[in-house]
Order: sequence, then structure tokens, then C-alpha cells
Amino acid sequence: MWDVPGGRSEGAEEPAETLVRELAEELGIVPLDYREIAVLPAAVAGRLPFHLYRVTRWSGAPKNLQPEEHTEIAWVPLDEVAALDLAVPAYPTIFASARA
Repeated sequence: MWDVPGGRSEGAEEPAETLVRELAEELGIVPLDYREIAVLPAAVAGRLPFHLYRVTRWSGAPKNLQPEEHTEIAWVPLDEVAALDLAVPAYPTIFASARA
């Protein structure tokens, strides 16, 4: 199953702080330019709302730092995302609207 990098906030972390921490932990990158594109309600995302961000610039080279959690990482063209077994079926629609 395919999903976006990320995870749950720790303590009083704000969603953007969680983004920065999770990308560092999972991919070894630091997001420099990003914006929130959607908030999935708890009913869709699990126990808590899930904030999705579009990251357009970062420092570092993405690599899988948590192979026990992720079997692989990949860049997938937007027109191929819908063909994947996705953790959240709404991802293609959300990604397409963020691109516009």
C-alpha cells in the first residue's frame, strides 16, 4: 500500500512542525517551501485529522531512512497515482487540486 511520508504530532507540535520532523526522520530532508493543501478528517485518516502539505523545495536528498516502516519510496507521476493501491483513495483528487 502506498502513502505519503508523515506521522502523528508529538506533544504540542503544530502540524507544520510535525511535517518538518517527520520528513527529517523518514527521508532525511528539510522542507524549505511548503503549504498545507488539505486536512483529512479523523473519520478518513484514523484517530486524528491528517494535514497534507505540498513541499516544493527542500534541502537534502530523499532516501528511505526507515526501511522497517517503508519497503520503498518513489516519485510517481500524478497521472499514475490513481493506479496505485493507496492508503487514502482521495489522494489523486487532492494532489490534482493542489497542482492547479
